[in-house]
Amino acid sequence: MSRRPVRLPLPDATALRLLASTGLGRIVFSRYALPAISPADHIVDGDRLIVRGGDGALPTRDTQVLTYEADLIDPGTGLGWYVTVTGTADAVTSPHDTARYRNLFPPGISGPDDRVFRIRPQIITGIEYRAPDDSRTD
Repeated sequence: MSRRPVRLPLPDATALRLLASTGLGRIVFSRYALPAISPADHIVDGDRLIVRGGDGALPTRDTQVLTYEADLIDPGTGLGWYVTVTGTADAVTSPHDTARYRNLFPPGISGPDDRVFRIRPQIITGIEYRAPDDSRTD
């Protein structure tokens, strides 16, 4: 009998709830027409994902399609989850919005020169890895 985790897709709302439960992930963007991945921190604000990173950790263009990924997977058991969100992202340039988001972020990996992007999720993928004998239905 296999003890490998069972891979279960998650509804979008559950995926976003899990994403909101952690604050660190990876942002995927295009730099010089090549894929780039960098650590960043995030918050979920209503139906938007707000991502913050600094000094080259985020795209230089103000509007583009971005993918963000976060996970919480136990390396010993393989149990946990991951979520990816892909959507159009706009740089937050309003001083009011920038100040508001900076106050919502906990201390993190970014600094005073960080950039903040607001992603409108268009594709949300959430996967949970459960034990084979886990009978939860949520």
